[in-house]
Amino acid sequence: MSIENITSKILSDAQDYANSSLMDAEKTKQEILNRAKNEAEVLIKTEAEKAANDALELKNRKVSAAELQGRKMLLSAKQEAINKSFDAAIEKLKAMPEVEYLNFLVQEVVRIPNCQGSIVLNAKDRESIGERLVKAVNEKLGAEKVALSKDTVETSGGFVLKRGKVEINSTFETLLDAMRDQLTSEIADVLFK
Repeated sequence: MSIENITSKILSDAQDYANSSLMDAEKTKQEILNRAKNEAEVLIKTEAEKAANDALELKNRKVSAAELQGRKMLLSAKQEAINKSFDAAIEKLKAMPEVEYLNFLVQEVVRIPNCQGSIVLNAKDRESIGERLVKAVNEKLGAEKVALSKDTVETSGGFVLKRGKVEINSTFETLLDAMRDQLTSEIADVLFK
């Protein structure tokens, strides 16, 4: 073999090796690109699903928060309406004709077991019906068991019966507060049916 043939053979083998290496490199490059493309697609799909789930979760939290706020506002409005109903009841009691009011107070006082002591009224009632109330109560009881106190109480109406250190509070506010729990559900049923 001649040098030219050897050189030509080396160049040919080198060219074949180079071509083979380029083809292997191209094949490896394509495999890497395909794998990267597949991984990217999986990653994009996973991230898109995660983003969609996060968005849905955020939406659900916002909706829940808005619903809760709405329920709080509705409850507050209902409570306000119920409170106004109790305020209206006090106003109705205050607006009773004097004779009817006096009879109401007499009945409330004589219902108290072992009724005796001092009757404390607000300043207006003490002045206008105090003596008549005491007289009517004592007549119903058949004895001088109650007296009109010189003290007054800050209230819309009603009375406080003092017997030593014991006080029986039958003011309008106290009477309505005592009935509030029982009546609140009934009032709510009437107002919000």
